[in-house]
Amino acid sequence: MSDIKLHNDNCMNILPTLDDGSVTLTLTDIPYDEVNRESGGLRNLDKSHADIITFPLDEFIDEIVRVTSGSIYIFCGSIQISHIRNRLIEHGLSVRHCIWEKTNPSPMNGQHIWLSSIENCVYGKKSGATFNEHCRSAVWRHPIEHYKDHPTPKPVKLMSRLIEASSNVGDTVLDPCMGSGAIGVAAKQCARDFIGIEMNEEYYKMTEERILSHTESVLSFFSE
Repeated sequence: MSDIKLHNDNCMNILPTLDDGSVTLTLTDIPYDEVNRESGGLRNLDKSHADIITFPLDEFIDEIVRVTSGSIYIFCGSIQISHIRNRLIEHGLSVRHCIWEKTNPSPMNGQHIWLSSIENCVYGKKSGATFNEHCRSAVWRHPIEHYKDHPTPKPVKLMSRLIEASSNVGDTVLDPCMGSGAIGVAAKQCARDFIGIEMNEEYYKMTEERILSHTESVLSFFSE
């Protein structure tokens, strides 16, 4: 039975309350500019003001490195890759640039320019961390999945693969920027405990409803 804790709050308020090394795996999709369903999943990183955010990236990385005993996956914008990579290396992690190649990308963002069909992910691994996918490529080919009105949900099956690659049954998975809740659903399906944080009330309610459908889990909900 999975133990699931959900927080409707800013992750920078919750992360400092977690103990050092208290989660095995952090897997998250951080804010990197706005996107909407009408754009066909086209993020503003394809436009001139790419990756302009007000997210405290350095402090965020420092906190997730502190609370994570194993591996970290951060889906991010293209201009954030080097910064995240370098920060993780400064903390002594082994780092890879991973890519989710979408096998069914929206044609709406490729009519007058090369089709945007990938998302970037920086992976960091602490010494001795679990890794169950030996000699596999860092390019993950997987179709897009949609969930209600969230513009950029991550595929549950792909999230399950990453969780199973970098943790074991009963370990704790953290998602500090929960969004649609796909990572929480995947963690539950993989028999992992889960801590999820989401400050957007609409997305939080969506996630709460989604995870509540898995009634065999022990659920705890917290609001700011």
